[in-house]
Amino acid sequence: MKGFAHFLAGLATATFVVVIANMYYGNNLIADAIVQNKALIIILGGIFGILPDTIDFRFAKYLQRHDYEVDMDEWNIDPQKVADTLAKAIDQAHDENREVNVMLHTIKISSDQWRQYTVQFDTENKKVICDIGPIISGFEKRPYVTSYLPEEKAHAEASFKSDLNYNYDAVTHVDILSGPDFSFFPEEDGSVRADFIPWHRRWGHSVTMGILFAPIGFMLYGFTPLGWTAFWIIMLGYWSHILTDHFGLMGSNMFPPFTKRRVPGFKLTRSMSPLANIFANYTNALLIIFNMNAWSRVKHFEMPWATMLGLSSSTNYAEWYVVSLLNYIVYYILPPILVSYFAVAYIRKRRGVKELSDKEARSREQLEEIGGVNV
Repeated sequence: MKGFAHFLAGLATATFVVVIANMYYGNNLIADAIVQNKALIIILGGIFGILPDTIDFRFAKYLQRHDYEVDMDEWNIDPQKVADTLAKAIDQAHDENREVNVMLHTIKISSDQWRQYTVQFDTENKKVICDIGPIISGFEKRPYVTSYLPEEKAHAEASFKSDLNYNYDAVTHVDILSGPDFSFFPEEDGSVRADFIPWHRRWGHSVTMGILFAPIGFMLYGFTPLGWTAFWIIMLGYWSHILTDHFGLMGSNMFPPFTKRRVPGFKLTRSMSPLANIFANYTNALLIIFNMNAWSRVKHFEMPWATMLGLSSSTNYAEWYVVSLLNYIVYYILPPILVSYFAVAYIRKRRGVKELSDKEARSREQLEEIGGVNV
């Protein structure tokens, strides 16, 4: 997910912690915090919700060391060099029984232009395939029509001997910014495991780090109800980042140093998906609003299910809260998400049909131009 989505997820997690703390301690922690000028305790959830990516992209990335770096420019493009280097690293990891790291640099042409190329690990045929693509413009990655290379200069393959385990995208696009890197690890069964951007989702994205950061709550507020609340806000806010990331492909290494590899993600979406980020932000924003109303001494809205069952926050708070939350989700969170999801799916399907029809029409026109079709 994007940084803002992680911030909102951590903030939403913090509001749940405050609700539970109010149930446990029997007082209004937020009101007490405001009196003590410590109202920023809720913000801790958002801060630690974005911290895992900050650790990875500001620190762990620069601690990664590479055995090989492939750096090409527009005047010296060699896809064979890319394929050979990756194949060599795979076999070297197996033969020398050690981790081998490879960095693939992007091919930058100007301030907003890059030459795109792709890397594919064909694990069945034990080949690395590299294809040079078009010159792309800006972050929208719009290709120039005349920027493709001839086939004989744009394609290369290299074979490796070892069995390879690779659980990320079959094809990796190398285009903008700094480019990806790969780590190859020897496995006990004699195969080699490949990790995409290995410095990401390791120790920085772990349950262990959330536990280590949690005592900061005591440093800020002491061993008080606020201190214990901050402890849980920090730890669960940090874990919210790991959970939301886990809906993607890469997963995370949960318990370093006891574990050394990532647990695969649920593969339900992607961190860069606009739709997934919109849904996450919408859900978390509404949960924050609901929880703020739930811990407020004056309720600004009530849920009809709780009223129907005769539940009141002043007499049976826990039951009122659970029923009201379910009512809130069913009425206000799920319907817009489901409607927009199916609407977008329908639009994409229709757009796909139209694009296919357009391609068929263009092909027909091209054949007509060269006399291949009689009309």
